[in-house]
Amino acid sequence: MMHVIAMIFAVYMIPMRLRVALLLVLLIAAATMCAQADTLPAPWLDREFRYWQGDPMMHGPNGECIAGYTDEERRVSFFRDGRYQEVVFEDRGFIQVRILEPGDCASLQGDTVAVLTGSWTWSSDTLHVTVERTAQYPLEVVLDAYMRRDVSRPFAVLVPPTRVCGTEADRRFWFEDGRLAEAVRTWD
Repeated sequence: MMHVIAMIFAVYMIPMRLRVALLLVLLIAAATMCAQADTLPAPWLDREFRYWQGDPMMHGPNGECIAGYTDEERRVSFFRDGRYQEVVFEDRGFIQVRILEPGDCASLQGDTVAVLTGSWTWSSDTLHVTVERTAQYPLEVVLDAYMRRDVSRPFAVLVPPTRVCGTEADRRFWFEDGRLAEAVRTWD
């Protein structure tokens, strides 16, 4: 018991300047550890992933170009503030395929761009995404603005959507061989 009292007395007898210095060292160490955690490599940040499916353009035997066809094209981004955005281009000219899932809205007439938004978290080597909203636009309304967008920020369409679906869908993404993957797609 006497040893405990002596230790408590010794701690309280440390000069105030030394206690303040020790506290500052601990605060700086904690701030450094937090800053390092923020700068850990995150291969899903600061880039756009693309999924494409269809028939590529080819060259014929005489050098002529044979046009390809895109069945499905998607672009997905994960932003540092925890936001998720996916832009889906749907060509309604030739085939009737519903590619807007998750957030499956009834299709618009003509070529459509769907902008899916939500949030992401990282846990156990998996990106957990909650899709909260799907907004649909005619392609011609957003294509020019989309081509000139700042890829480091979510794409903002300046016109109101033609249709909005409030969708709550959970998705899981992970990395395989350096590529983003999910159950139904592998992204470049």
